[in-house]
Amino acid sequence: MRLITGKGLLLALGMTLAIATHDSAAGVGVDATLVAGLLAAVSVSGLVEWLMGSRHAWIVVDAYALAALVIPSWAAFLPVVAFDTARVPVPRTGTASSGTPSDAGPAIAGMLARWAWIVPACAAPIRMHDAIAVNVTLTIAAMTGFAFGACAAAASRAHSELLVLKDHARASSRSARTRLADLTEERDRSVRMATLAERTRIAREIHDNVGHLLTRAIMQTQAGKAVADATGDAVASRGFADVGGTLDDAMTMVRRSVHDLEDDGTDFTARITDAAQSFDAAAPGFTVALANGIASAPAPVARCFATVIREALANVVHHSDAREATVTLRDFPAFWQLVILDDGPAKTHGTMTDAPKTDVEGLPRGMGIADIEARVRALDGTAVCGPYDGGWRVFVSVPKAQWRSRA
Repeated sequence: MRLITGKGLLLALGMTLAIATHDSAAGVGVDATLVAGLLAAVSVSGLVEWLMGSRHAWIVVDAYALAALVIPSWAAFLPVVAFDTARVPVPRTGTASSGTPSDAGPAIAGMLARWAWIVPACAAPIRMHDAIAVNVTLTIAAMTGFAFGACAAAASRAHSELLVLKDHARASSRSARTRLADLTEERDRSVRMATLAERTRIAREIHDNVGHLLTRAIMQTQAGKAVADATGDAVASRGFADVGGTLDDAMTMVRRSVHDLEDDGTDFTARITDAAQSFDAAAPGFTVALANGIASAPAPVARCFATVIREALANVVHHSDAREATVTLRDFPAFWQLVILDDGPAKTHGTMTDAPKTDVEGLPRGMGIADIEARVRALDGTAVCGPYDGGWRVFVSVPKAQWRSRA
């Protein structure tokens, strides 16, 4: 908007000077040549705005300057042309490094393209002696227009650089925020894993050291009570019995504390992933695909699912020719579900060292399946194991009711 306003004022000034020149020189008003010059100046200004990003925009303004040299009345609109000349890109100017004409050529071409308007502007007062004052004013106006154009070009470049700096600042800020968020997440994950590892270490220390010492003390107390009973020392027997009861209570508390620490140090996802991937390297050519839809679950459920996964995959490796198994865990509102499915087929009895036992329905029923069912029943869940779609499927469901009541 400021460019349009500035160009409009320069055109109005040029028109005023042109009318004054015509009145003083020929005693006539505006003629067709002057109107054509006005239209040409407006057209040149529009072309300059359209070609502003091109390296050839200077040709338009220099062509008008050449025409103004031939048609003196067109010099009245040189302020607008000079304004645009200061803004358009010209042939790249360079510093003559070796002083040869080839090095100085770009500098000379750029200077001529930038200052071509000054020739008709300075020629106007010389050619029209009777309107020299008006033409001198025209020349000053052209120089002023060039100065305003240079200021506008500098302001435009500064604005563009400011936008680029703002874009870089915003990009840097977003990158810094993203990196900070990643670092924060990584730090929280590291702290959590360190905390879980420390809880597990403490639980093992208590179990291995304090539990062992308490077990020795309980056995010594029982031995002392047995000796006291054999010798008929009732007082010593009661003393050993009291000490044994205290040690039993202490052992119970230690076990409860160890289980609590171990439960707090259980990472459900890590335990399930470790159980599912434990057979990838142990059984060449056998792959396990894991799809875990459970983010977290109580430690007993995690231990149960991990054991079931290991037992089921071991049965697949030992008792079938399957090359792939899928382990799927789903989190439903009322229960957790675990499905282990292989593509079969089962090995024939002739290739096995011992044929598996069967139940009343004729389905294989070995110790591994019984252990799976027992572990799931301990959590009030259900386990269904049997042939499915040419392979073998283990389907486990554990309700959430008891964990909600505990919470």
